[in-house]
Amino acid sequence: MKRSVEFLVHLFFWITFVALTWMLTQVYLEAVPDAPFSRHLGYVIFLELVMGLLFFYLTFFGFRWAGKRTGRLVSLVLVLLFLLAFFAYPAISHGIIPVMSSLIPHLLLVFLALVFRKYSDAQRMENEKKELLFQNTRSELMLLKIQLSPHFLFNTLNNIDFLVQQDARKASDSISKLGTILRYMIYDADTEKINLARELKHTEDYIELLRLRVLSPDYLIYNPPVLNKSFLVAPMLFLPLIENAFKHASTREGENVIRIEVKIEDHTLLFSVSNPFRDGDLQRSGEGGLGLQNVRRRLELIYPGAHTLSISDDGNVFVVNLKLVLDEDNLPGS
Repeated sequence: MKRSVEFLVHLFFWITFVALTWMLTQVYLEAVPDAPFSRHLGYVIFLELVMGLLFFYLTFFGFRWAGKRTGRLVSLVLVLLFLLAFFAYPAISHGIIPVMSSLIPHLLLVFLALVFRKYSDAQRMENEKKELLFQNTRSELMLLKIQLSPHFLFNTLNNIDFLVQQDARKASDSISKLGTILRYMIYDADTEKINLARELKHTEDYIELLRLRVLSPDYLIYNPPVLNKSFLVAPMLFLPLIENAFKHASTREGENVIRIEVKIEDHTLLFSVSNPFRDGDLQRSGEGGLGLQNVRRRLELIYPGAHTLSISDDGNVFVVNLKLVLDEDNLPGS
């Protein structure tokens, strides 16, 4: 329970307490008009409020202070019993009914304080569990991003190493594009979600980086979506899927070898990438290796119940289909 809500609950309780005390006192005065305190009603209600606050908060905070320490708990109970006896003692000379009238309201306040204490502690523990789960999830996402970046960099440097020996100009272009993508990874992608248009722009940059390694400009076909709205998406979800397709494609030449398609239907993103593969590639790579494992885990953490990732093959073509429910980006200027 938030502190502001807890404060309002306590405030409402004491307003109700004062109102009930006033009404019960009025009922008593109608039955006994010549009661000794009939001319000091305000003072009596104020005194009852002070006594009620004393019993309630001594119990409410005392039990948290005592915790599971037996010595402290015994001390708190003895203090409460002493106060109950102290306030009930003047009524002894008037009989058992006045004594009970003094004890029962205070015992009721002690009981209500225990109920409030238990509920408050339960809410606090629930909030702490949620915060711990959030921090663990955030730490795991950070770890997955850290794993993903070296994985991406390792594969890209292999591409550049290949180009250095084949075409120095293409190697230079690839280094420039790599710098652009790394800046994106370091500065732009350091968040849970990013604007979809920006993510797709950097995805296209990465596709161009891959195209530098092949001769045919149609080796990799990419169909970008038409964006009618601004959406948010987790950064770097598409890169490892494209990376995986390029790594395991059975040929490095030809046309329409890798096909990538992104569609937007209402608030749903549909991503598909396919590539041919050789027999045994999936077994050796563990169905995509680290890249796909990281994507799958990030989807579980960021899009629980709001995504579908399916991987299939017909013996010759490996297909990854990703379906995401997107959030609208309502930030001004996005």
